[in-house]
Amino acid sequence: MYNYGINMNDRFIPLNCDDDVIFFEKDTFKVSKLKEMLSQEAKNKLSQAIYYEETKKFRCYVIGLLSSLSIGQESIGLNEIQFHSIKDCQILRVSGKGWQKGKLKIQISKLTNNQAGGVSLEFCSDEPDEPESPLDDIRKRLEANSN
Repeated sequence: MYNYGINMNDRFIPLNCDDDVIFFEKDTFKVSKLKEMLSQEAKNKLSQAIYYEETKKFRCYVIGLLSSLSIGQESIGLNEIQFHSIKDCQILRVSGKGWQKGKLKIQISKLTNNQAGGVSLEFCSDEPDEPESPLDDIRKRLEANSN
């Protein structure tokens, strides 16, 4: 399993709000558009034809080539291909307080029968979670006592 240089204690949170905004070094995307573009780009790459130079003929598509592994006399069919990446970014959440620096975990899966897979985005902030104010504990106790 790859570590990607990330501390395993980092907490990645799924990005489920399609209107949140992701900013990379040069480009900015809404979460919904980024998922759509990543899915389409993976599909385009896997649908490229492979040309066999020796025979000067079309051989197969990348997705077909990756749909099974041959080991000796055995063939192992693969049902799903997954891609994982972690990239520095900033996020602007609809419910947030401004831009937040962190890391974006991108997971793309494609089914080898050429059906749609899925794109999952998760975010981990570079900034530590804000600790609760000591006054919050006092407020909770007062609320509990008043009930």
